Amino acid sequence: MIIDEKILNDGLDDVILQKLIARHMLEGERYEQLRNYYTGKHDIISRRRYSEGVANNRVVCNHAKYIVDIAKSYLVGNPITYTCSDGYDIESLKNSFIVQDMASIDSELEKMMSIYGKAYELVYVDEYSQPKSVCLPPMNTFVVYGSGVGENPIYGIHYYKNRDVDGSVTSVCCMVCDSEYMYTYTNSADSFTHMTLSEKHRHYFGAIPLIEYRNNEEKQGDFEQLIPLIDAYNVLQSDRVNDKEQFVDAFLFLRNIEIDSDQAKKLREERILMGYDGAEAEYLAKVMSEGDIEVLRDSLKSDIHRFSMIPDLSDQTFGTNLSGVAIKYKLMGFEQHIRNKERYFAKSLKRRLELYINFLSLKGAMEYVPLHRIDAVFTRNLPVNELEVSQMIRNLSGIATNETLLSQLSFVGDAKEEAQLAQKERLLEEKSARPQGH
Repeated sequence: MIIDEKILNDGLDDVILQKLIARHMLEGERYEQLRNYYTGKHDIISRRRYSEGVANNRVVCNHAKYIVDIAKSYLVGNPITYTCSDGYDIESLKNSFIVQDMASIDSELEKMMSIYGKAYELVYVDEYSQPKSVCLPPMNTFVVYGSGVGENPIYGIHYYKNRDVDGSVTSVCCMVCDSEYMYTYTNSADSFTHMTLSEKHRHYFGAIPLIEYRNNEEKQGDFEQLIPLIDAYNVLQSDRVNDKEQFVDAFLFLRNIEIDSDQAKKLREERILMGYDGAEAEYLAKVMSEGDIEVLRDSLKSDIHRFSMIPDLSDQTFGTNLSGVAIKYKLMGFEQHIRNKERYFAKSLKRRLELYINFLSLKGAMEYVPLHRIDAVFTRNLPVNELEVSQMIRNLSGIATNETLLSQLSFVGDAKEEAQLAQKERLLEEKSARPQGH
């Protein structure tokens, strides 16, 4: 959310805060639709038929969930690793990430990015004075930016309602953070107007501890532009089932035969019909062209995968024995899509690193490390031809460093640590191989 910074020259008060929250709530309908489509509550479910007795199957083919889950697994299915330049130590930082299972938080952030177009991470200090992260939903979280060049963040805001065991609202709460303090505004009524400042404390992160993760420049979800295509696919599949059901329940047309209701019921049970000369009986059924319907289904399905840039892994070509290079060419569009997501994700990770380093260095748990000395490494979650990788490593031995080569192995989590362990192992073997007394 972008506003004129001059409005906040005198600070943030409850009136401005309420207006910012009201402005953010305008996106609530969009967020609800995106959440519904991911969870399988598509528009087809609410379709109604105006004639009784007409088939009304409502089939949901959840391409939205498929698109999000495949993109998430490919980008962060393997945990993000961090490396730094020689002479710097980030073990305390990495240990802090390991303790709280940061890989799971990254996965949740990527999932929300793919669904809603953005996600939020709050960095806070727990009861043991350790920095922690939590993923917050964009439905009730946002960052306020100044209107100047560079979108300078001014405030991070997270608001919510407290409820009792019956689900009734007992109070509302709004947490606001700037680069120095955390503020808590509350109201005992079910309203974000006339809130009062109930708490204020310093957070020691050196920057706003609420981070916005963007899925793309437009802040759109991965399937958001494809909702009409998904709806069309659902309608087509639903109507195919309806047509089949109506074909089974087709009208029986009788010519030169008269039967009453009791005889018609008996006919359905015994399936025997007697007629005289000139009598005819046939079903009135709509002629269905399965070939044309299948062509349309394949066309819709192809468009969904093409425009989302998410490959159809049920495609038979993925079942063949393709080489690693062939798979990469087939996934080129998907890879470009993921690289764009990775670029925005890595940008927000820099802010996370800044917050953790500021806090841990101030605490004395580590020395300060410049951000440009740390790299976040994303490893694609793809089937790997280990033989090809081992051959590549062998060919590059002596050209690239051992640490760089080891980082290419999918089963190696920390290449630097693995290189050190391998070196120690070699030294021990050399020492044991020496003759006694030498």
